[in-house]
Amino acid sequence: MRRGGRILTVLGLLLGLLTATVTFVTLSQTPTTQQAVPTKDVVVATQNIGTRTEITIDMVDTVKFPEEAIPAGAFESRQAVVGKVALYPIYPGQPILPPMIINKPAPIITPTGSIASFIVPEGKVAMAFEISTVSSVAGAIQPGDTIDILVTLQPAGLPPVTPRSGTATTGTEGLPVTQLTLQDVQVLHVGAWAIQDRNAPASGILTLALDRQDALVLKSAREQGQIDLVLRRVGDRKTYDLEPVTLQYLNRRFKFNLLPGTTGTTGTPGR
Repeated sequence: MRRGGRILTVLGLLLGLLTATVTFVTLSQTPTTQQAVPTKDVVVATQNIGTRTEITIDMVDTVKFPEEAIPAGAFESRQAVVGKVALYPIYPGQPILPPMIINKPAPIITPTGSIASFIVPEGKVAMAFEISTVSSVAGAIQPGDTIDILVTLQPAGLPPVTPRSGTATTGTEGLPVTQLTLQDVQVLHVGAWAIQDRNAPASGILTLALDRQDALVLKSAREQGQIDLVLRRVGDRKTYDLEPVTLQYLNRRFKFNLLPGTTGTTGTPGR
């Protein structure tokens, strides 16, 4: 190869090397265009926290979670959970959520007793009540809700009484009657307390917080009548005085204009 050709070859290699070096430096200095994912602090457990255990500052920490992945109600500050008591086992790395903890009750926490006893309000007792899809407002009722209790009684089941007129009667108008009875009743829990899996479907049971006298009322109504529940709007603490509802009430209010029939000797309504 001629001397001039070798020189051109060397120059070409040097130019290629220079171009590659400049390209590498330029790309390495170009800022990334990838957008950062927004995050927030979430309080998580740093160790196993047992049931009925008071949470201390060393048991929790905050970690960054993508905002779109943060569970509803998650706490952002450790101080929001310190001093609370775990209702369920909490595992390392698990976000702490409001249904998992309660305020520390008095007296001092002990490792014995039921979880339910921790959340019964002072002066009340807990009472279980079996529900169906209909009576539970299609499954809408959840812990922390308040409900009203409707009771329907059959006057035919009452012992006859004789008023001053001398005519025996068995109750109000002699027909079933429905009335609003217990009001603003707090729901403590939905389902069986023994279930540890928070994702397990709730069984058809509510645990209610009641005054002792009202617990007797509910027991009697459950054994002698038909009960339905209605869900209150959050924040509604009013007490209502309502008129009992019977067939006569419906007939009068909604103007069905039904007339009572008479029974002949054959047992069929008279005309």
